[in-house]
Amino acid sequence: MSRNANVHTNAKTVLVVDDEPVLRAIVREILHEEGYAVIEAADGRVMLEIMTRERPDLVLMDVMMPGVDGREAYRQLRSRPEHRDVPVVMMSAAVKPHGLDPSIAGFMAKPFDITELVALVASLIGRPHTNGCA
Repeated sequence: MSRNANVHTNAKTVLVVDDEPVLRAIVREILHEEGYAVIEAADGRVMLEIMTRERPDLVLMDVMMPGVDGREAYRQLRSRPEHRDVPVVMMSAAVKPHGLDPSIAGFMAKPFDITELVALVASLIGRPHTNGCA
């Protein structure tokens, strides 16, 4: 298990996939404050490898990344029967949602509003139960 995953057995886990380390750190801190566990990946290739051993409740993924971009990573993820039901939210500063696969669970335009991000995550996977842990 990665160092950030499921710190508490009841924690909801979000896999954040973005090639920008600062953005990953910001999202990690926001979601940790809300009680979510966070796993990070710098690109689609790393995300696909993580998904062979982790089972996040949600994937929050950038569209435009070097190597395996978000569109290709999403296509490969959906080709795996064991991952077809994991909701994926795509993020982008340049790509519009109408240009993406219509089966994605949601879309966040960058820069995004923190309140909207938290609300979208909660609407898709619920609020975490931290049993008093932050």
